[in-house]
Amino acid sequence: MTLKNMAILLVIVCVFSCVQAGENSQVVNYPVLRVESDSVDLGNLVAGERASGEITVYNDGDKDLLIGRVRSSCGLMIPTWPGEAIPPGEEATIRFRYNTSRQGYFVRNIIIHTNGHPKTRVVQVTGHVMPPGAKPAEASSKDQ
Repeated sequence: MTLKNMAILLVIVCVFSCVQAGENSQVVNYPVLRVESDSVDLGNLVAGERASGEITVYNDGDKDLLIGRVRSSCGLMIPTWPGEAIPPGEEATIRFRYNTSRQGYFVRNIIIHTNGHPKTRVVQVTGHVMPPGAKPAEASSKDQ
């Protein structure tokens, strides 16, 4: 085997081992946002009664996750979120309340803005607001 062939073989082995090492690397080195569910169903609600829900978020990354802002697609839903960083491997809760003054079915979005990946995450919130004095079981049978 000539010196030239040995050099070519050495280069091929080095390139192959570098490519393979890169594929096996699992270092993320940034925060990763994961939500427990992409949707929350509040079910049947009675107009005028208090309605609220929660969204559990996780940091699956290697750096602290910061939730910079959480907003809703309408003024009837008001979210609150933790102001402190979420360490890697930890979880936090975003809470929201919904104003049940408007009757009928609703579909709203909660938009979560973070320093992680993805930068923005949307969670859909659904439910049905019934007239005052209605029982939640009544809505299920009347609407079908």
